[in-house]
Amino acid sequence: MKIVICTTPIRPVPTVFPPFGSMAIIHALKDAGYESEFYDIDGMRPTDEEVERHFAATKPDVLGISAVVSTAYAYTKKLVRIVKKVSPNTRIVLGGNLAASAEILHRLAGVEICVIGEGEIVVVNLMRELERMIGRPLDTNALELIKGITYLREDGVMAFAGYETRIPAEEVFRPDFELLEKYSKITNYVYDASTRVEIVSDSRIMEPHRVGKKAVTLITEKGCVARCTFCHRWDKGYRAVPVDQIIGHIKHMIERYNVGFLSFGDENFGSDKRWVEEFIAKIEPLDLLWTVGGVRVRSVTLDLLKRMKKAGCVSVFYGMETGSPKILEVMEKKAKLQDNINAANWTREAGLFTIYQMIIGMPGEDEKTIGETIEFLKACTQDFDASPRALMSLNYIQALPGTPVYEYARYKGLIGKTLLEEEAYLIKISDIDAGDDAKMPNYTDYDNLTLRSWRKRIVLEVMKNYHEHNKTPVPSFPAFLWRLATNGIKKARNHFDESRERVIDEYSKGGFFNLQRDLAYDVIVAYFYPLRKLFIIAGLIKDELRDQPFRIFLAHISAWISCKLNPPKIDSNDAESLRALMARLAPPALTPTERAMQPLREGR
Repeated sequence: MKIVICTTPIRPVPTVFPPFGSMAIIHALKDAGYESEFYDIDGMRPTDEEVERHFAATKPDVLGISAVVSTAYAYTKKLVRIVKKVSPNTRIVLGGNLAASAEILHRLAGVEICVIGEGEIVVVNLMRELERMIGRPLDTNALELIKGITYLREDGVMAFAGYETRIPAEEVFRPDFELLEKYSKITNYVYDASTRVEIVSDSRIMEPHRVGKKAVTLITEKGCVARCTFCHRWDKGYRAVPVDQIIGHIKHMIERYNVGFLSFGDENFGSDKRWVEEFIAKIEPLDLLWTVGGVRVRSVTLDLLKRMKKAGCVSVFYGMETGSPKILEVMEKKAKLQDNINAANWTREAGLFTIYQMIIGMPGEDEKTIGETIEFLKACTQDFDASPRALMSLNYIQALPGTPVYEYARYKGLIGKTLLEEEAYLIKISDIDAGDDAKMPNYTDYDNLTLRSWRKRIVLEVMKNYHEHNKTPVPSFPAFLWRLATNGIKKARNHFDESRERVIDEYSKGGFFNLQRDLAYDVIVAYFYPLRKLFIIAGLIKDELRDQPFRIFLAHISAWISCKLNPPKIDSNDAESLRALMARLAPPALTPTERAMQPLREGR
């Protein structure tokens, strides 16, 4: 049986994050005696014509699509159409977070089977059945006993038999970079460390023995100890890969690829305290520089961060999300505001780099919660040696399938309630990221212009506080105009401080962070701060005229005026988890298909 596993584009440009999910599936199939080819569309970025030629030549019996993000829907539907055009007998199987929209994928996108949750066991069981169906219609009766998949029965009802058993921790992470050498561009994944600002910001990179060393991304765990209401999660619970296994992978990277820098792309690094102590002890002798992502604020102490720094850590990234106690509850972060404050202060004191990642516009967000986030960011950023513009990533909330936010949006009618309306929403978010606030649904009680003003308000107020706190010299306005005229807008872009401009440049690539780079922020803070509200609304009106049909523009202006005349009531006590809220409000699943979709909509 000929099997092809392929990726889908995740971000605007190829990411340095290796396709671990695809590699895991290929590894599991190989252990079971199935050879498969890998087509790294995300890494190679072939044209549609090249994709068509590839599948016309290979004509696989089964195509497994790895769609790790729900924003891959539009490309996935197009890919299925291309494959079916040149190889109509190919079975289409899809796994990844996009599978939370399984019914839409089955009925509207042409996907025959979705793998729900962890796929290593599921895919082997599935291939044993599909092998017996080559050249025959899909036998849905034979699929009934396979856990972890969805499909349409002959009567049109969607079926889901529940989740498969989880694999043990020692099998969670078995990367095979030789697959990337054979089928992709290894230089996407073994890369120049100087492109990562969190690494080059550490003076240890200048040590002679680090010259020419490469960087690579690995992971150390799977799952999460929390269930944030905006985050889709297939994996129940948390599993840390044994430390000796991770160290073995690292040593292989050092020997084969001359690696001297590591980025751990985790979402829950260090939640197992005994694990992290063993890890620090065993990585320090390797004399590497490393960065960690996805650390929970409750998982760190000042002592731990200092010892991580001594062992080679250069940066730590957290999912702080907000400075509002109310929104922390709505998000179900399982952390208090003081935990965010402690992590921010301790990280700075330990000498580690970070970027403060905020999510704006959750259900329940209001002027008071935005003010609380502003005060939090002021305290976090005022003692750094660079403008807060280079330290804050501000994104608007995006409703992804399999989350309470998505179910809230469905309940409110913001993304529609029919399959066609849901599909239209999935197509819409396929072309944008959370930094594009013009096309996002509004989950708050405020109008769209007020919602969109919050990011600008946050940036301006936090920047003003920073420059007043540090008594930053402000060039005269004529001097600024002369600089602008003689050097151009690019050179004048960071008016106060150019030391962190590279952070904004690098992290804007690929959508990792949404750092604000507009020169207008500096100019308003320096010369026109008392008029900031006027500048904000003028800029938003300009953007609305550019981004929206005129009738929608007029509707937004009308709603803005109405909101100013009759502002929503702020209820500081309304701090219920969005998951609990939707458990009360969501209508019951009535049909067999709705009941099959229910666990997918709820996530784990």
